[in-house]
Amino acid sequence: MHSILLNPYPLQLNNEYSYEFVTDQEIRYSVYFLPSGNIFEQYPNVANSIYWFTIDAKQGDADASINDERIGLTVFEVFKVFFANIENVAIYVCDSLDNRHQARHRKFSLWFWRYNDGSILKEDAKSIAGDLVMYNSILVHRKNPRLPEIINAFKDLNEEMNK
Repeated sequence: MHSILLNPYPLQLNNEYSYEFVTDQEIRYSVYFLPSGNIFEQYPNVANSIYWFTIDAKQGDADASINDERIGLTVFEVFKVFFANIENVAIYVCDSLDNRHQARHRKFSLWFWRYNDGSILKEDAKSIAGDLVMYNSILVHRKNPRLPEIINAFKDLNEEMNK
């Protein structure tokens, strides 16, 4: 039985926290991290190291590459660079505006378990604000010196959203 060794797609660096890549199906993805702003202002010790993680199909039909394993592998190549600074933290949110939040959450979780080398911890939660359901995850390097504080802040914020 042959196993195919997959390689990530070549990354184009836009800036320190922004990348792009093009799939075999000619779909251009943008992968980037944005400062979390004032969401964690109640937690000043960790607020400046927390970023929103986003992946967007900028060109082409993302549904055409739904089974492309190299996309997840490429996203985790970006995470390797991002988490080279072990104090960086990423939050991923799947909102329900287009009713595809559960599928996105499943896909991201599959990528995580398939490509994570064990150095990153992922904590999942679900927040409900009116009719809006948001599956969200926080990713933290296991050696982050503020790991317990970060996880507690994440849990607190999700509990607050659900009140």
